Formats: sequence, structure tokens, C-alpha cells
Amino acid sequence: MGRNEPLYVKPANWLREQIRSGELSPGQTAPTERELAERFQVSRATAARAIEVLVNEGLVSGGNSRAGRKIRDGRVLPIHASRSETLDRRRTAGVDAWVSDIQEHGLTPGQAIRVEVVPASNTMASHLRVKAGEPVAVRRRLRTLDGEPNNVSDSYYPMRLTQQVPEILDPADVPQGVIALMSERGIIQDHYTDRLRWRPPTPEEAQLLEIGSGVSVLVQTRISYANDEVVRVTEQIWPGDRIELIYELPA
Repeated sequence: MGRNEPLYVKPANWLREQIRSGELSPGQTAPTERELAERFQVSRATAARAIEVLVNEGLVSGGNSRAGRKIRDGRVLPIHASRSETLDRRRTAGVDAWVSDIQEHGLTPGQAIRVEVVPASNTMASHLRVKAGEPVAVRRRLRTLDGEPNNVSDSYYPMRLTQQVPEILDPADVPQGVIALMSERGIIQDHYTDRLRWRPPTPEEAQLLEIGSGVSVLVQTRISYANDEVVRVTEQIWPGDRIELIYELPA
């Protein structure tokens, strides 16, 4: 150890190597502050700092470090961002895009849904082609994989659409997905635009998704059109260390 190296570096390096070598597997409980403190003869505060380094790197889950945190699954989940939302695929699958995509990977999807009517922000008003401050409907979803939080997905709709598709304002799940349901009501999505950007997570996002401050999030904004009218804008927050978006485009 270098003369000026902080005391937490050695236990952090050891814990990182235990994870990368497979000695500690995904889902296992990470050493507690007390265990690390005893092993390396450092204070509990120093041990806590070592664990926090691994949380920020996305290798260890957030939570109560004294009780023990979990080793994260380092596998990256491929999301077929262009293929999964096609209308033919939605009609054939008969279930929400998220549900069918995750089930194909042998995982168990879940989502908690909350519905609100909110004033459109300047950005959302521009996307939806409504006036800033005008009421819009939003379906907010915290999505999980095998019970663990994976992404946040908020879908915004102009209020005029809720007259034809009142289920938008119902917090119950729409089994076939809203895009397929809209097509049944004659509102057929014919194209969309995706906007992608990366940024640090907000404190609320870091807490919801249980990610460290060192893990960036990918913000995917999908603007969906039917007959050149905007019918939905979905803003999805993906943890940058857990997923990759795949686009299949014609040459």
C-alpha cells in the first residue's frame, strides 16, 4: 500500500477481486462493515467507505451495509429497442413489450404502475405538441427483473387521447400494452423517434434503481406518431451498467 493511499482502498480492492474472480457470486451477501473492519484492522467507517466504493461502481447493491448488501449480477441485458415495439410484434405477443422481452430471457418481469395528470413541462409540451402547462396524462412504472428494480418508464399522453382510450387513466396493467390497445381503437402508431442521452442519476433515480453515484443512466425518449400526430412520449431511465439497447435498421 502506498504511503498516502487511503485506508479504505485495500479492503475495496480485495472485495472487488472477490467479485471479479467469482469467489462472491451474484445474489450472495457481501461482507458487512464489521467483517471487513475485522479482516483489515480498520475502523467501521473505513470499512463502510470501502463498501460504498463498490456500490458506486455498480458491483454491490445499495441498502443497509451493516446488515450486508448483495453482489450484483454483472450480466448486461440486451434490449431490442427497435424490434420489440413494432405493432406486428405487439399484436402477436399479446402482452406488454417489456413483459414479452424479459420473458424471452428467462427472467420474471414486474412493474408497479402509478397514473397522474400533470401540467406539461416545456420539454414535454414541445414533444407532445401541446401548450406548456396544459394537463397531460402520465403512466409511471417502476419495472423489475426477478424482483430487483431495473428501470423507470414514464409514458405521457395528450388528454384528448384518454377519451378514446380511457384505460390510459386506469392504474391497472394493460395486458397487451397501450400501443396494441390504441391500435384496436383505430389509433395506429406508424413511426417513432428515439432520443438518447447519458447523465448522472438524480438522487431519486439512484434510490429507486439502487445504483451508485458512479453509474450513469441512459435516458431514452421515444416519441410515437400516428398519422403524423404525437400520441405518446415515453421517457425511460436505464442504469448504464445493466443494459444495452439494440437497434436493427434498414441499410
